[in-house]
Amino acid sequence: MTSRPPFHPDDGRPRYVGPATVVFPDGREVSVIASLVLRLDPSTVENFSYDRHSTWAGSVTLVRDEEGVDLFDAAPGILRMPDGRESEFMATGGSAGESGCSGLGPAPFHSA
Repeated sequence: MTSRPPFHPDDGRPRYVGPATVVFPDGREVSVIASLVLRLDPSTVENFSYDRHSTWAGSVTLVRDEEGVDLFDAAPGILRMPDGRESEFMATGGSAGESGCSGLGPAPFHSA
């Protein structure tokens, strides 16, 4: 059997995989497992603006099926980490229970 490279090669970028909460625009909250990666360090981009650049991305998956919940409705939504840090994100596609996400502000899981 041929070995394959790791899914996430150790590229040195900060990552977070663990529990989080998605807050929808209407205030509903659901528990998710987030798998996130820091895409870029704002200090390395000339004329950086959170309005034009996404610094983090990944996916969010519902912890349990919840009737009437579609993660794509979090457009935009808030991702809240267990320590209380949060940031706005856009759901980027997927299914009702699992969606890609693209951060709209500072990464809630990393401090530069």
